[in-house]
Amino acid sequence: MPPSANTLLNRFVVKAKFRHMQVLIKLAEVGSMRKTADAVNMTQPAISQLVQELEKLLETDLFFRHAKGVEPTEATMELLPVAHRILGALEDGAENVASRLQQQSGVVRVSASPAALGGMIQGKLDRFATRYPDIQVHISQVSDTDPLGQIVDRSVDVVCTREPAVVPAGWRFHKCLDDGLIAVCGRSHPLAKRSKISNADLAEAKWLLNRVGSVARARFEEIAQAHGWPRESRCQMIMHIPELTKEMLATGKYLAILPRSVAMPWLDVGDVIEMETEISAPLRPLGLLWEQDKAGSATAALVSHLKAT
Repeated sequence: MPPSANTLLNRFVVKAKFRHMQVLIKLAEVGSMRKTADAVNMTQPAISQLVQELEKLLETDLFFRHAKGVEPTEATMELLPVAHRILGALEDGAENVASRLQQQSGVVRVSASPAALGGMIQGKLDRFATRYPDIQVHISQVSDTDPLGQIVDRSVDVVCTREPAVVPAGWRFHKCLDDGLIAVCGRSHPLAKRSKISNADLAEAKWLLNRVGSVARARFEEIAQAHGWPRESRCQMIMHIPELTKEMLATGKYLAILPRSVAMPWLDVGDVIEMETEISAPLRPLGLLWEQDKAGSATAALVSHLKAT
């Protein structure tokens, strides 16, 4: 009988090593015991022994052996994402600890929504890096639907997001930027130079759509339904990544509804044009969440910088 999930978990906790994960990933990548041994600075017999240990632990084959090397089995393909996450977390931890042991000024972990990245962070990092060369800042993008998720497991020091309905206990929200929905187009779009844009113009245009559930998508559907825009006005490329939206707008074929904060870096350099329409609508302001009473000097310095700029 195959081992249960609980049995495998207990074996991993007691017997699995980070070296097992490293060898598993590299062997699946290069398909050769010899190349893997060279890559991780081990002997080929040692690589073979580690694989056998892991196969014994899991009670299944992890690689098909053949004359040209090895190929991962389905069990390995299931295990690889887990191995990547384990080593990724270990790398992050090593970098943070090393920074503190080397007596640097500190490490700040920041998560930011797409709107906050465009409106609050982009264009401001070089000045901070120049002023505080010893502070490490780790920035990751999070979904607008769950911007506070990393607060629960305390894996972040600063969250740049919209003002939440409820501020987590012990955290404070500081407003940095008012925001709103706007209609934009690329600078080569026929409507880019129009001072007056009619509903007929908007109805005949081709619109990029945001993901379902976003405030921009809801606003589009509201306006389209109110004015009877045809289904043909919708481009079926549903955008989740701001840079792809910018790329599509640059063709001069499309319009889009976006938070001003997302479009701000593009507006500043003239890559996109804001159109005067009834589509504009206010949004909750953008700002930052942080534990002011528990924050270290590095976090306080970054927060001060973002507030000031």
